[in-house]
Amino acid sequence: MDRFELKTGAKDAVPVVLGYLPLGFAFGVLATQAGMTVIQATAMSILCFTGAGQYIALGVIQAQGAVITAVIANLLVNVRYFLFTTSMVPFLKNHVNPVIASILSYGVTDETYAVAMNRYQSHPPTASYMAGLNLTAHLGWISSTLLGAVLGSMVTNTDRFGLAFALPAMYICLLVLLINRKSDVLIALFSAILCLVIGYVWPWSMSNMFNIVIATIAAATLGVMIREQIGRASCRERV
Repeated sequence: MDRFELKTGAKDAVPVVLGYLPLGFAFGVLATQAGMTVIQATAMSILCFTGAGQYIALGVIQAQGAVITAVIANLLVNVRYFLFTTSMVPFLKNHVNPVIASILSYGVTDETYAVAMNRYQSHPPTASYMAGLNLTAHLGWISSTLLGAVLGSMVTNTDRFGLAFALPAMYICLLVLLINRKSDVLIALFSAILCLVIGYVWPWSMSNMFNIVIATIAAATLGVMIREQIGRASCRERV
């Protein structure tokens, strides 16, 4: 275990944790208001670690819906992580043991993925860095959930604190960090516009975030095509 890489991963996770605090706190509050105990709310954040999925499950609980509804909704919402972890394979290959990488991938979220991929552009990946990044982010989510669940009875209106904007704000910051070329801007705009268009044409896709999944796949495909074209152009110039 490389202590320097472990500390670097933990340090890079600090902005992510700061973004998780209000959301995890709000989840803890809403969970207890929905009838869950402090232990149940905290255990959910330990075992699930999916903000959107946990909020969806909470909505199903409040509506007294079927468990299968929450399961299917979570599968649809979290299918994007299959794409995330798959795209990390070329970077992790020959650097991190596949078994260890599979275990550490449990802690991959939208935010930790963005931070990790940004680092992998200039630094070789290590298991220690992944552990520091993912574990710190997860502990931040668990701690904020526990705090919200304990203090849930004291907070009656989470909207007035503007907690819902914390995650979108963090996504914007992470996106800015990942943009290095003009083509990256075009891909980001393409993804955003396509996501909105799909949501407008098929409103049902917004309820399970399927429009985001489709836009992500399309944008990733476009990004690969553009990168290949840039690579070919560079080779021609060298020749």
